Amino acid sequence: MLNIVAQMLRNKGFEVSTALNGEEGFNVFIQDPNSFNLILADVNMPKLDGFEFLKKIKSKYKLPPVIFVTGMNEDVIKVVGEEYKVDGIINKPFVVEDALEVINEALQIGS
Repeated sequence: MLNIVAQMLRNKGFEVSTALNGEEGFNVFIQDPNSFNLILADVNMPKLDGFEFLKKIKSKYKLPPVIFVTGMNEDVIKVVGEEYKVDGIINKPFVVEDALEVINEALQIGS
């Protein structure tokens, strides 16, 4: 799934950094936090889930817009979005065009 989403974004002209888990994602981000215009994080990542990943980054860095990708039901998604102040949520499974719309909206918020 990670490689498919990354390739989809690259095909649309985005520069993409990937990580296999939340811990790796945190380490990639802190190498150059100012180079990121958006964070797209799965809620259910190994080693450091999306919630802990976001808390850890928020405690030390100014964040670009953040989008959570999740398969959770809509009630949980609403609470998650409000509690964690994410700029968008992409529900799994998703349609590429819908995901791109959420990403583009979040990027407009961040600019």
